[in-house]
Amino acid sequence: MRVPQRRLAAALLMLTLALWAPCLAAAGAVSITDDWGHTVHLEQPARRVIPLYGAFTEMLYAIGAGDRVIARTRADAYPAAVQQLPAVGTHMRPNVEMILGLRPDLVIQSASRRAATPEMDRLREVGIPVAVFAPRDFRSVFHTMERLGILTGRAEEAKAVVRQLELRLQAVRRLTAPADHRPSAVFEIRSHPLTVAGTGSMAHQILEAAGARNAVTRPAAVVPFSQEALLALNPDVYIVQEGPMNRNPVPPSQRPLFQRLRAVQTGRVLVVDEHLFSRPGPRCVEAAEILARWLHPDRARPSSPLTAQGTDFFQHPGGVGNQTGAKKEPTAGRPPWLQWTTIQKKLIKPLVRLTLFIAIGLFVGNIIEVLGWTRALGRLTGPVLRWGRLGNQSAVAFMAAFFSGVTANTLLMNAHKDGTLTTRELALSCLVNTLPSYFLHLPTTFFILLPLVREAGILYLAVTLSAALGRTAVTLAVGRRLLPAAPTGDKEVPEGLVQSGVSLAEALQKTGRKFRRRLLRVLRWTLPIYTLFFLLNQIGLFQWLETHLARWVPTHFLPVQAVTVVAFQVMAEFTAGAAAAGALLDAGTLSVKATVLTLLVGNIISTPIRALRHQLPYYMGIYTPRLGLVLLCLGQAVRVASVALFAVLFYLFFPG
Repeated sequence: MRVPQRRLAAALLMLTLALWAPCLAAAGAVSITDDWGHTVHLEQPARRVIPLYGAFTEMLYAIGAGDRVIARTRADAYPAAVQQLPAVGTHMRPNVEMILGLRPDLVIQSASRRAATPEMDRLREVGIPVAVFAPRDFRSVFHTMERLGILTGRAEEAKAVVRQLELRLQAVRRLTAPADHRPSAVFEIRSHPLTVAGTGSMAHQILEAAGARNAVTRPAAVVPFSQEALLALNPDVYIVQEGPMNRNPVPPSQRPLFQRLRAVQTGRVLVVDEHLFSRPGPRCVEAAEILARWLHPDRARPSSPLTAQGTDFFQHPGGVGNQTGAKKEPTAGRPPWLQWTTIQKKLIKPLVRLTLFIAIGLFVGNIIEVLGWTRALGRLTGPVLRWGRLGNQSAVAFMAAFFSGVTANTLLMNAHKDGTLTTRELALSCLVNTLPSYFLHLPTTFFILLPLVREAGILYLAVTLSAALGRTAVTLAVGRRLLPAAPTGDKEVPEGLVQSGVSLAEALQKTGRKFRRRLLRVLRWTLPIYTLFFLLNQIGLFQWLETHLARWVPTHFLPVQAVTVVAFQVMAEFTAGAAAAGALLDAGTLSVKATVLTLLVGNIISTPIRALRHQLPYYMGIYTPRLGLVLLCLGQAVRVASVALFAVLFYLFFPG
């Protein structure tokens, strides 16, 4: 009896070992070489993974390693399950402290996110493995998925998924290969400023696989483009991506000049999902299938491989193989700026926010005036401004400008209306207040520039700060020269904070009467002017102005490569310009000195236009329309002159 029992025990042991063998193998050490040439070695497959780019998140879920993902970046939303995970900042600025707190055993970053290199170095220094990948075409996407499979113990699953994707891609290429005519296509990445996909982009790979010919032959991934160059190409097909990089794009048929395009005239315009067509992830094959069906509907017969349902790696209701990633351009209906969602988002909400800030500023300014705190508060900044022969009213407004421009302007207007501040003193006070206004926005600017352009950002801030201090000193010197000396008694401040002798209740009652009257007067001008500027902006006036300024200035004073940075800074936002500058700086295209000069040129062009668009309505409401326009234009002229002067000094004396 003992022999059979021993044999049975041995058999059970062998069966147990056979069952556990894959698990034991998966638990062993793994290593790969990433796309920066670093060897990533793990003692065991990663179980707590933080991908810092949405494409890697999709890859992990596709190969069955979604249960290993413990966090995401703020922009990641696919597949839906990832939205339940904590966000650790953005892909460009990941929050290192949050990442450390989650105790990952692997962090995955994109090679194109060089701005985040310092954060990745910090993670490596504390022993957290970081793998960097650069998927840019189908082959590198598949290779990245296979390496992620090794790092997460899902090597076989990754190979199986990659094989399925390769078969589907081959089916697309077989279908489109015999096409006699490959239509020329342009893929729009961003409509404002216009940028398109070059041959270094994932979108280019999808176009070629789907049987189209990319009309843009520049080797870059993202190519700034002019409307004139687009008209010269005159593509057969125009594809517009919609997503974070190109939110709510205006249909090409409703854009000036675009009606001349052959693609628009023939109706061959397609709007696609940015995450599907620009993201180098596992769904890029689905994007090729969708585009191939749209370009060659006669070849996509019911029996065609393209019409078969693909494998749904994400268990998503839409399913791989449907056409949820593409939609035709709308051909009818009201213009986008007349649609309720646009009016609500770009007119009503900003007006409500502006009215709230104006109301708070007016109330604070009026309560300071009624309580008679002007002279007491003026002691804090009075000595500096008194040297320029500006009084306590100017000093209090100067101090308030560190927190609220509306409050500062309200205080100045109240003093001017009461006759205690002349027009000349008012103008000089507004110029002096550009210094605290600079400091009001300095923290945001600093934390945008430092990770993106590093040394160039510090130099840029040094130049703009010097310009702010310089124009303030000159303004005070002009005041000392032109204004009469203040009476000696004005320097004395009676004891006590409340100088008017009124109680707080009386002050609030009096402020309420003044506040209602002045708020109605301010809104009487602010609301219609703001609405007018909304309409001018929607019909493209400011876009036209910005486009022409951005094209003319850089080509006269800066390298051609700087046009991209200035265009983004002027026509998109400061962060976009800084990010573009950082990319060119990292690539060695722009030197540190050229980067600083480029950002300064963008500053000189963009700030007056934004001031005209955003500040003029409440300037004309707080002051009289004529006086508000004069004060704003004067302030912007002096600011531009000072920044331009210090930019020239930087150009002449900074080496490089």
